[in-house]
Amino acid sequence: MVTLKTIIHAVDVPLACIFLSSGIILSFMTKFPQLRKFKQFLHIIQLKKSQHSTQNTLSPMQALYTAMSTSLGMGNILTPPIAIAIGGPGALFWMAIYAFFGSVTKFTEVTFAVKYKRYAKDGSIIGGPTGYLYQVHPFLASWYGTLSIFLFSSWSALQSKALAATYAYHGVPEPVTGLIIAMFVLFMLISGTKTIGFFASKTVPLMYATYLFSSFFIIFANIPALKNAIISIFTHAFCPTAAVGGFLGSTALIGLRQGIFKGAFTTEAGVGTAAIPHAYSDTDNATNQGILGMYSIFMNTFLSMISGLVALVTGVWTMGKVSNDLAMHAFKIALPTFGTFALTTTVTMCIIGATLGNSFNGSKCFGFLTNNRWLTIYYGFVCFFIFLGAIVDTPMLWDIADLILPLIVLPNIAGLFILTLRHRKELSA
Repeated sequence: MVTLKTIIHAVDVPLACIFLSSGIILSFMTKFPQLRKFKQFLHIIQLKKSQHSTQNTLSPMQALYTAMSTSLGMGNILTPPIAIAIGGPGALFWMAIYAFFGSVTKFTEVTFAVKYKRYAKDGSIIGGPTGYLYQVHPFLASWYGTLSIFLFSSWSALQSKALAATYAYHGVPEPVTGLIIAMFVLFMLISGTKTIGFFASKTVPLMYATYLFSSFFIIFANIPALKNAIISIFTHAFCPTAAVGGFLGSTALIGLRQGIFKGAFTTEAGVGTAAIPHAYSDTDNATNQGILGMYSIFMNTFLSMISGLVALVTGVWTMGKVSNDLAMHAFKIALPTFGTFALTTTVTMCIIGATLGNSFNGSKCFGFLTNNRWLTIYYGFVCFFIFLGAIVDTPMLWDIADLILPLIVLPNIAGLFILTLRHRKELSA
């Protein structure tokens, strides 16, 4: 009998190979900008213009923070332990490999999103993959925009479920958490792009620093365990992972698949979704914004590596469960008093930011299809999904996202190759 999971498993390995191989090919086509452009990246973030914006735009740095907020949530904190629980420690190795090559995929996505942004009748910007895919063929843009609405809604629902599970530890009913998140997101979406950009620019640096401080305390408190964890990441990247505790064991292929898939989820490279906020940056230099997007991946991935090391050092990956509360278990084991509070605070900021970022991105895809009309219909739709996500099962939400993902990735990557061939000299400069 053909089931939804059967279909997903039939395409996930080929899709993982497409994710990785496209990043490798684009790296060669653009002469490895992830190695060449670091000095230029440092120069860009120091420019005063990087902090400037107008009424209908975000500053380049606000655009960067808004884009990062969609992945600095469940993606970086809660996803790596899940990847290890399924694919073993080697999944972290492949996550890092994908980040290196996927950064160039994001470089091209962001560059083209800024280069081909459009303006609606009300003067607001419509940009992202729908903008640059329209240059390839209008059908691709409409296809991407339609499916993205459902992808972002399922991602927002996953974030809501993760936060509801976190607060369930403190006795807060899941429907209550879901309702509060939905109402907050609705308020922010109605408030507009500037409010969302300001919120992201203030919360992203704070949650990044808070989580790193707590995680470093856990990791470096047990140096022998840290040493063993690092060794296991490399040894299990190409070899099967034996059963340990409640962990049933896995093959190297499962580790590769989990690492690349979760890497794509945490960085959004290849999916194109992170390029949407970048299109709203107040900049005339599309390549510079692409450089900001490219190096943001390394900040995302660094946080993912830390989350993975916490799971390995504390041993929660051997519990025999695959759920969003693995990170909570890790912090509860290592820091019985302060850990739960620290993680709850960080996860709250991360997930609210990610849910808001995903909902914002979805509104822009909806706006592309409707020329920014009837946005309140979308706001109601995504907020209903956010509330629903808090009370339904996590595997169901993952299945929806995993089913839509290849239908978005394939046209996006195809469009990127076509546009990269057209602008190869500009991207290689």
